[in-house]
Amino acid sequence: MEIKQLKYFIETARQEHMTEAALSLNVAQSALSRQIGLLEEDLGVKLFKRVGRNIKLTDEGKIFFEDALTIIESVEKSREKLNEEVIQKRHTLNIHLTRSDMTSKVLQSLNQFLRQEADIEFNIHTLDESAIEDRLMDETLDIVISAQRSEDPLIQSALLFEQNYHYVFRESNRIQLPVQASLNELEEFPLITFQPVFDISHMFKKQSIGIYQDMTIIQHLLIEHAHVAILTHEEAKQLTYSYPKFTVHSLNHLNIKHPMYVSMRKDNQKPFVKKWYSHLRQTFSPLFNPYSD
Repeated sequence: MEIKQLKYFIETARQEHMTEAALSLNVAQSALSRQIGLLEEDLGVKLFKRVGRNIKLTDEGKIFFEDALTIIESVEKSREKLNEEVIQKRHTLNIHLTRSDMTSKVLQSLNQFLRQEADIEFNIHTLDESAIEDRLMDETLDIVISAQRSEDPLIQSALLFEQNYHYVFRESNRIQLPVQASLNELEEFPLITFQPVFDISHMFKKQSIGIYQDMTIIQHLLIEHAHVAILTHEEAKQLTYSYPKFTVHSLNHLNIKHPMYVSMRKDNQKPFVKKWYSHLRQTFSPLFNPYSD
């Protein structure tokens, strides 16, 4: 049974005349008659009976007519929903955003961009880093800002900025570190970090790094147990806000940092995606000179 057959059946039942129904449907009468015959064969019942020059529904036809209307109405509603979803997808910017010190600046850029593109909706996702390239390829995502630079020829990636780190400690008789501590000096103390987005453990050879998901635990370990924390700038700010006596120094001299890239499919069909990609690069280029494209 096909939707076309149901439509032919409904129009024939309304017109009660095969020729007029064929004209209304803009099909040959022979084609209409054949489709009605196939429908009757499929159902195993007669749907019409001839009454004079007209045709009328049989008792079985009357029952099926109500069901056919319901089916067609349901199909039309589903089609409308699907069309709305397609339209919505065309006007939705889907973003993956890896947490970093620049997250607020990225969101400011998005807000600025959306003021110029008022009809765009957006969704922000935080996915596993290993899945984001696949999501770009199947177009679940439009723009990705992450630590991954794609090597796929269908994806373009550009360096946006670098995520820098700091070492944080409480100066005391038990712990003293210079402004530019060496790795050996840092590794004399237990090292901890806050739920890192990036794996920085390979940068420290002597010991593993303790990972915590609660900043109050990190604060306690720094104050009471002479630990050293490896944190982003924003995380260090959070710590020193509640305990200003912490000492904070940059790790730039040891080149402990992670590049952050912006990526999109080259053939993305949404015109505003490429516009925001370019807008991001223009926003961050004064802060960092990208070396990849």
